[in-house]
Amino acid sequence: MPTNSVILNPACIKTLAAVEARPERSNQHEFNGVTALKSLFGHEKTDLQALFSVRGESAHHTAKVTWYDSRENHPTRSEYRLYFQSNPVMKRAQAGDNMLIGFIQGQLHCILIPNDPASYPGWTPIA
Repeated sequence: MPTNSVILNPACIKTLAAVEARPERSNQHEFNGVTALKSLFGHEKTDLQALFSVRGESAHHTAKVTWYDSRENHPTRSEYRLYFQSNPVMKRAQAGDNMLIGFIQGQLHCILIPNDPASYPGWTPIA
């Protein structure tokens, strides 16, 4: 196994929508709470410190995240979201990029995987 491998357990991967990636599309700074995120965080409100990074880069940034039900006062609906504080990694995010979200020894990691081949010098895209 290469030394730069990352093993997150549990984890999920999420393709970012424009409202999740671009602040001009939404001021919410949130990932929509898809089923895979619910399996990571459950149904209780949770505040955590997360390490945000870009795949293949050594820099990381710590930011607070909050898992919550934005409809908790609604009697029949729930709408979970993972709120994140603004940080340099998410400022680089674009719609269509992937976000790997998971834990390493209890520490939450959010790893941006750009969907742009130019982000990976030396890699050759395959069609």
